[in-house]
Amino acid sequence: MEGATKNLEAEVPENNFDKYLAEVKANWNRQLGKIEVKGNNQNDQVNFYTALYHSMIAPTIYSDVDGAYYGPDKKIHQTDGWVNYSTFSLWDTFRAAHPLFTYTEPERVNDMVKSFMAFHEQNGRLPVWNFYGSETDMMIGYHAVPVIVDAYLKGIGDFDAEKALAACVATANIDGYRDIGAYKNTAIYLIT
Repeated sequence: MEGATKNLEAEVPENNFDKYLAEVKANWNRQLGKIEVKGNNQNDQVNFYTALYHSMIAPTIYSDVDGAYYGPDKKIHQTDGWVNYSTFSLWDTFRAAHPLFTYTEPERVNDMVKSFMAFHEQNGRLPVWNFYGSETDMMIGYHAVPVIVDAYLKGIGDFDAEKALAACVATANIDGYRDIGAYKNTAIYLIT
């Protein structure tokens, strides 16, 4: 509750609806203006900008203005100069939305990777379908890896690449996760 109060005081210090409405409109115009579509078909433009808007709904900021957030380990954690994100439907977004973010939101991509790393430290593996700081395990695989690798290959961010690689490898080697151990044993048996 204290964090919510701090957020409200920082984000909406004045009781001025019209001011905030104008700020939100200006921000959405700035965000949607990052990509300019040319053409004569109004419907295509509406469809494109609607899809671009939808790509910006998630992931969501999951840390308070002071950097505090509730981790998957059920403890309060603190960011240090980065924003923690959640609501990662990675199975659905790693192919297109996250590569788009590397061009339109590279600073957020850096924070998203740092969010993955914090999640790994607090949960013992990279996120699969992180929702409000908890793992839902609703999808197969661990699609945080291509998001991390894409950011690294594009030179985005200041996250610790060695720690990120270690987290990717460690997550891939959790034998109990989705019976990966049985799969590895079967693969070794078939090879030999």
